[in-house]
Amino acid sequence: MVKPETSIDQPPVSRSLIDRAFRISLFIKGFDGMLQLIGGSLLLFIEPQTLGSWMNFLTRHLFSSNPNNVIAHFLHHEAENLSVSTTLIVSMYMLSHAVIKLGLVYGLLKEKLWVFPFAFVGFGIILSIEAYRILFHFFWGVCILMSFDTFVLTMVILEYRKLKGLTKAKSLK
Repeated sequence: MVKPETSIDQPPVSRSLIDRAFRISLFIKGFDGMLQLIGGSLLLFIEPQTLGSWMNFLTRHLFSSNPNNVIAHFLHHEAENLSVSTTLIVSMYMLSHAVIKLGLVYGLLKEKLWVFPFAFVGFGIILSIEAYRILFHFFWGVCILMSFDTFVLTMVILEYRKLKGLTKAKSLK
């Protein structure tokens, strides 16, 4: 019995699982980028006192259920210390981060090979910042984000290797 030839365009089952994981992780990153874009834009137009009032209102329930809630204390403290310059800096950070992230996600989903090295650098910088944060102020949320970003970077590397292999195989034909 003759084995059918496998086409380059038909990835093995494990490859398609990696492809799905790659796409899902990018959609999550893209959704996060959209939230950052919306949040950063809102920070430009909402007064710090209004944000502080909203934060106090939102944390009131957390304090009533647990007066020692660490997250509620943190949010309450940050809300009291909001200023125009703080919200502007946070807004600019969020907007620039969102635009870069959304650009990378778009290019990666379109499988533009020239975007992949920028993604390695961009996601590598994000991981470095997260590692720095953990070293000086440990926070579980950052650890979770760092784990997800490591997973995304791994998926990007695997996808890049796949696309480079397909490009080489097609050029040999």
